[in-house]
Amino acid sequence: MHGSLFLDIVIILASGFAGGIIARQFRFPILLGYLVAGAIVGPHVLGAVGNLEEVRTLAEFGVVLLLFEVGVEVSLRELRRAGRVIVLGGIVQLLATIGLMYPLALYLGWPYQQALVFGMVASLSSTMVVLKTLADRGELGSVHGNVMVGILIMQDLAFIPMIAILPSLTGEGTAALSDLGFGVLKATVILVLMVVLGGRAIPWVLDRVPILSSREIFILTVVALTFAAAALTDAFGLTLAIGAFAAGLVLSESPFGRRALSEVIPLRDIFAAVFFVSLGMLTDPRYLVENIGLVLIVISAVMLVKLVLIGGLVKAFGYLPYTALLTGVGMMQIGEFSFFLADAAFLLGIVDLEFLTLIVVSTVITMALTPLLFAGGIMGLERLGRRLSVLRDYSPAQSTVASRINDLSSHLVLCGLGNIGRLVAEALREHNVPFVVIELNPHIAQRGLEDGFLVISGSSTSNASLEHAGIDRARMFIITTGDTRSARDTARRAFEINPQLEIVARVRRQGDAEELTRIGVHEVVWPEMEGGQQILRYSLLRFEVDTQEVDTLVTQLRTYLKTPDDVDDEETPSPEDQPEKQSADDG
Repeated sequence: MHGSLFLDIVIILASGFAGGIIARQFRFPILLGYLVAGAIVGPHVLGAVGNLEEVRTLAEFGVVLLLFEVGVEVSLRELRRAGRVIVLGGIVQLLATIGLMYPLALYLGWPYQQALVFGMVASLSSTMVVLKTLADRGELGSVHGNVMVGILIMQDLAFIPMIAILPSLTGEGTAALSDLGFGVLKATVILVLMVVLGGRAIPWVLDRVPILSSREIFILTVVALTFAAAALTDAFGLTLAIGAFAAGLVLSESPFGRRALSEVIPLRDIFAAVFFVSLGMLTDPRYLVENIGLVLIVISAVMLVKLVLIGGLVKAFGYLPYTALLTGVGMMQIGEFSFFLADAAFLLGIVDLEFLTLIVVSTVITMALTPLLFAGGIMGLERLGRRLSVLRDYSPAQSTVASRINDLSSHLVLCGLGNIGRLVAEALREHNVPFVVIELNPHIAQRGLEDGFLVISGSSTSNASLEHAGIDRARMFIITTGDTRSARDTARRAFEINPQLEIVARVRRQGDAEELTRIGVHEVVWPEMEGGQQILRYSLLRFEVDTQEVDTLVTQLRTYLKTPDDVDDEETPSPEDQPEKQSADDG
């Protein structure tokens, strides 16, 4: 058994490697390669893997580690800001999707119990696919990323009452509905206790572990705490994902969050690959061929309804159409919890085997389409935005603001009005430096306008936003977001409009700084560089070293930190290993 399971793991990793390489070679998302590889080695094609249940258990490790990363990466402050769209929008989306899918299922000739299960299945999106897509694109902390993460958490919480309601559909579980309210209350209490008590307990534990002298103990402690939190929520009837997310959220508020994240990323990538390959193994190509019409009807209906519903709800809560449509496109798929829900309904005798197979096949196909549609959606929106003003990724400024921007020349353009961006803006205003702000989050942009700043609500990667900010007449451009992908695209477009522009950018790691320097960005700042300079300056001045000599040494340190070959991060893990993202807190 052990030898057989070991061989299964080898086959899964090897097939995932091959699928990922081929997908990357043809410029497809790696996730698509994993799913196709799983379908090939799965029981319906080659049948190379025998221990499916054991493999699925291992695959859960990927779910736990990815949700831990999301907890660390996501801004708790930004989640609070998006609270209304997350809670109210999430609930409305769930109920509306169920309500719209129910009559379609009845039209297909399914009994009402199966129709209701189909509605619940269709209402859930894939936490793993959405987060993996956002992480690969460096957009976990973007505005649309934060909204999607919040709605996904609401959907994961809704999975609990959905499971609880299933026995009542058999006619033998009348107590299930009466227990539903208690289940929701229990979930809320457990999560609050985990965040509040964990916020004290987890940093206390890590502070007393000899982490500075043993990297291995630190990694083991972080992983153990994460899986313990996941096991705790699982024991109380919640999902593993919720516990892992709560653990990451707690650590994100501690000094250990960034280091913990950098250590678990390699583990996350390995087990995420196992998860998606194992998910692909559930696909039955023969069923797909024989029932292609029904599969296309289900996929088209689910994706179209969720696109319109989610996009419309996000827009209704004040976000730009660009952000709303990206959120809708990113969450059109059927989720992995949908499979678990359909499987539970099958075991209770509510749905038949054909329905379960249909859901599995439809789930995998919609998951595979997500990265492609998301990337295509961004390109499509950018092109349409040039022709249709309603789809532009910026909001035209008020007429008085627009006229003031048109009067500016040799000014500064500031990208991002988060924590760092606001500090820069306040300093610029204090010294009477003319500037314009580009901010993607409409709520932050509105607060900036109320505070008297010249603000454009839009994406800095949009030519329209840059031109609206007068980038062709600007003298300097400061990018504070910390998102390398966005900074790179923004800088390239800005240089196309104004080749003489001086650009200063903030990134999160040294490798990103080198990338931006290569495309012509004049000055790039990252935490280690600034932190090292301040530590050196403070220490030398305390020992009464001459100020001029200190400045010389600081300049030398700056040069040293900009030289990649001289940096050895083998001994001390740093945020250099973190995934890139656009922090909502920083713009």
